Amino acid sequence: KHAVTSNKALVAARGTELIQVAKENNVNFMFEASVGGGIPVIRTLTKAYAGEKIREITGILNGTTNYILTKMDEDGETFEQALTQAQKLGYAERNPEADVEGFDACRKIAILASLATGKEVDFEEIYTEGISKIEKIDFAYAKLFHGSLKLFGSMKVEKSRLYAYVCPMMITDRHLLYMVRGVYNGIMIEGNMLGKSMLYGSGAGKLPTASAVVADIIASARHKNKNVPMGWGSEKAKVEDIKESTHQYFVRFSGNDTALIEKCKKAFGEVKVLQLEGEDEFAILTGTMKEDDFKQIVEKIPETIKFIRAIL
Repeated sequence: KHAVTSNKALVAARGTELIQVAKENNVNFMFEASVGGGIPVIRTLTKAYAGEKIREITGILNGTTNYILTKMDEDGETFEQALTQAQKLGYAERNPEADVEGFDACRKIAILASLATGKEVDFEEIYTEGISKIEKIDFAYAKLFHGSLKLFGSMKVEKSRLYAYVCPMMITDRHLLYMVRGVYNGIMIEGNMLGKSMLYGSGAGKLPTASAVVADIIASARHKNKNVPMGWGSEKAKVEDIKESTHQYFVRFSGNDTALIEKCKKAFGEVKVLQLEGEDEFAILTGTMKEDDFKQIVEKIPETIKFIRAIL
């Protein structure tokens, strides 16, 4: 019999096996609702992008964390205040760890990366960092350059090497995903011919999820005696260590004396310095650097408070 599921944990962990079993039995295993709720991202990747080489998929894949970050950004709430509100509204579970620590988004980007590469991408190999350490002051700095913070799930193919990670990202208002607010999801896909395109919509909830599940049921009914290719092969993809990836960085330092600022400029090269009135600290925005090189520098500066990866 055909099988349809919205369970992203099942698809991320056992999808390769289930896809193969369906193929061997000439039936379908469909899982559109496992990523993006009602957003048809899986069907888009497997059909509309069939002739493309996927260079990048970056998305806001979890409505709970996006709601929390939106409340912190727009209403000046703390992480704890925004989480409590999300729980009251039913957007967050009593135990929100899977959402706020990025585990849910990790499984979703693993599924999308598997579809994009045609190989099994193990979610356990994906660097995952949640939003529980994001503070109000981080948004105050971001607003100095009309920016914000989002939790991104990303996969990129660069020089035949696969990078995949889930982490908070500081972005400007020029980014395609900047205006994705509240519980909505947004997914940006870049192909070698089409370039960048974006899908946007309700990423969770009973009706959006039901819409995707029903669409899979109808598709299965239309192909009663035929397996419709919708998955990836058994070959395992190698996910590069995040230390090999390149990013820009937002970095906060305690103190704001001129000597320390000059020390940071010398260490990181050309940077943009950000300062908030009344705060005994400052921040910088770096150029694009290899993560391993960045960490070697930042570990030598004891005044470092924290860093967040950035797309500026």
